[in-house]
Amino acid sequence: MNKPFIFGVLFFLTQKNHAAINKDTKKIEKPESVLVAVIDTGADIKHELLKGSIWTNEGETGKDALGFDKETNQIDDDGNGFVDDVHGWNFIKNNNDISDDLGHGTHVSGIIKTQFNQHKTSRTSAQSVRLMILKYYDSKSKPQDNLKNSTRAIEYANQMKAQIINYSSGGPDPSYYELRAIEQSAKQDILFVSAAGNNNSNTDFEKYYPANYPLKNIISVAATNNQGELVSFSNYGSTIDIAAPGKLIYSSLPKKQYGFMSGTSQATAYVTGLAAASLVKNSSLAPEQLISELKSLGTYNASLKGKTKSQVALILD
Repeated sequence: MNKPFIFGVLFFLTQKNHAAINKDTKKIEKPESVLVAVIDTGADIKHELLKGSIWTNEGETGKDALGFDKETNQIDDDGNGFVDDVHGWNFIKNNNDISDDLGHGTHVSGIIKTQFNQHKTSRTSAQSVRLMILKYYDSKSKPQDNLKNSTRAIEYANQMKAQIINYSSGGPDPSYYELRAIEQSAKQDILFVSAAGNNNSNTDFEKYYPANYPLKNIISVAATNNQGELVSFSNYGSTIDIAAPGKLIYSSLPKKQYGFMSGTSQATAYVTGLAAASLVKNSSLAPEQLISELKSLGTYNASLKGKTKSQVALILD
């Protein structure tokens, strides 16, 4: 299997409780914050841009019966099958080390946070978005192992009741288990924001997954420049829902750094941040409604005719 690939090219660096789900209505009820699962290369959770918005698993905090700190007692205190998963999980090493040695996940997480901040209202705060960091990608691993780990990450996000999943990756081969995991996300009304791919291909003919799965909770994202025009590397096709900025996007990187990356990964993160802001304003929105809301916030661009389903691009503020 030829997937998943990580998108995003680094150009240069510069120093510098979640809601419960009502099983009858399947609608998210009055969240104090929106929980976003970021399935990627990990993240620098101590970065100044991110540290105030990292999700904490309440079942793994506080003291246990013996007075030990649940965060480090090497016990699965909340019984979810993961030991000390305080801020997420590393599916490569099967531990809670979610540090980012590639930078991609930190960059994507920073875009989500920044876009959320720019679109929040006076009734919400920067802390109203929580980022669950799920590390799956290892550049030294076989593609099928990365795929297996990304599927496990989706299953974890479902289990821990994420409300949005950001998946800035993909590949040409479908996976039965990946599809089943995202179908479960759909049953839980979890929006799945997926990269359209960086191959300059028409995905009507050269499929790209998971963006190409015909599920109503998936929003597929192409990449544009600042004028809303599709960039040369972005995939395109009639199944792609929306386009968003993905060229030379400035965001956080590990070790207190910032820098520029380009890719449908960055465009995907842009949409996720905006979706999180929309959801925290209106917690009753189901994925299909959120997708409609996002399209309504975009601008029609004639250059996208025949390139995306909606011909709508979100413009960088």
